[in-house]
Formats: sequence, structure tokens, C-alpha cells
Amino acid sequence: MAAEIVSFGLPRPIAQELIHRLAREGKFTQEPEFIRKMNERGFSMRQVLETLKEGTVNQGPLLDECVDWRCRVKRRVAGRLVRVVVAIHDKSWLYLISIH
Repeated sequence: MAAEIVSFGLPRPIAQELIHRLAREGKFTQEPEFIRKMNERGFSMRQVLETLKEGTVNQGPLLDECVDWRCRVKRRVAGRLVRVVVAIHDKSWLYLISIH
């Protein structure tokens, strides 16, 4: 009988690399609430993209109610601290949830 390796989560460094790659490949969707908050809080899409492509995961990843891995990515861009909450879906797509 062969032993089966079972993964117990998504390690932060792997989540970070995955977010960087998916952002570079353009594999993400902006939730309507994300767009509203981005505009309301005065962030640009350039700040968001740079944060996703180069930022650091500083919270999570945690499995959410939709069985996606939710993380917060942060980076200082154009003099502002940008924090983007993302959900990693099936390790192949990002949903942009919120921005602070």
C-alpha cells in the first residue's frame, strides 16, 4: 500500500508566488464592492496591480466559506500603503475582494 501525502493548507510563500503569477497573467476579477471601495478610497488600478504583482502576503491564507484561500497582500506604492484582500480560487484565479 502506497502512502498518500495530504496537504494541510496553503503555505504563505506559495500563496504569495501564486498571487504574483496570476496577477502578471491577468487572471483576476474585481468584485463590484472592490471597485466601489477602490474609487471611494482614492486608489488607482496601477497601485492595485503593483501590489498584486510585487506585494507581500501579510495575513492568511485562510480557507473561506467558498472554499477559496483568502489573503491580504500589502505594498507601499506611490507613497501610500496599499492592502488588497484577495481570494485564490482553485489556484488558478484571483478574486479581488477589498482594498484598504
